[in-house]
Amino acid sequence: MTTIYQKQLTYVFDRPIEEPAWYWQLLDEETPFGEEEDPLIAFEFFEKLFVQPAVDLAPYSNSQIGIGLTYLFDGNACNLTHGFKAAPVPYERKERALRALFSLFREIFEPRCPQKIVSGSQEKSSPLTYICYMFWDVCPLSDWIKYDNAEQINLSFFANLTPEDLEGMQLPESILENLQKQLAQTKVEIKNPEDIVAHVKRQFQNKDAETSGYYEAIANVMSRCLELSNPACVESGLHGLGHLATFQSAIAVPIIDSYLKNRKKQPEALVNYAKMARTGMIL
Repeated sequence: MTTIYQKQLTYVFDRPIEEPAWYWQLLDEETPFGEEEDPLIAFEFFEKLFVQPAVDLAPYSNSQIGIGLTYLFDGNACNLTHGFKAAPVPYERKERALRALFSLFREIFEPRCPQKIVSGSQEKSSPLTYICYMFWDVCPLSDWIKYDNAEQINLSFFANLTPEDLEGMQLPESILENLQKQLAQTKVEIKNPEDIVAHVKRQFQNKDAETSGYYEAIANVMSRCLELSNPACVESGLHGLGHLATFQSAIAVPIIDSYLKNRKKQPEALVNYAKMARTGMIL
């Protein structure tokens, strides 16, 4: 008998490789994640996925996994990670699941990604390499700001985008046009980089004991990535820590400093990348 979890895996990963990706072509397709991607169903799916991803994703190709993980973790592609954050489960369970996210890096990205870094390269990344490198750029699980209302969420999201970012998403024309309008409106309200930083910092002032714990949990995932042997995973961890350092320097900077102090035969490009990440000035 096929379980709900197996149906969810098939829905996400058993897809053709095409451009634009399958999830941008959905209309009213029924999903196995509940009506409007029910938060508890989303959370339970991720909780299961993090247990043994190497086994569960073994039937799929690298490209299928890369595209499927992009769908799951890119907050622009679907609402499942937003559901994970909103799921009505105890703090301890959610924090434990966040830490278990490391299994994706250890069991999927570590053995399957090419042993090379992406930053500064002119090569087009494969779907799997792309989501490994961009994971903490696109994944809402790296942001636990306690927003006062939905308008603040949209404002913060668009404040950090450029027109080039939208073009790079390769979205259908109708979606792209709508996002471009929202971006233009945001730039009227937030006009320069200093305003962007000030705006986001104001949101971080709402941090409490739980959100602090969630930041510690994702920083732990990033930190453990620095101990993996595949440079792609190390780069991903540094990439995430670089963004975290901008607004959570007390958490991120000591991890980066420890990496720089204890590095052993790390490629010079990664060492330089770590130094950039330490300042928060990272792409």
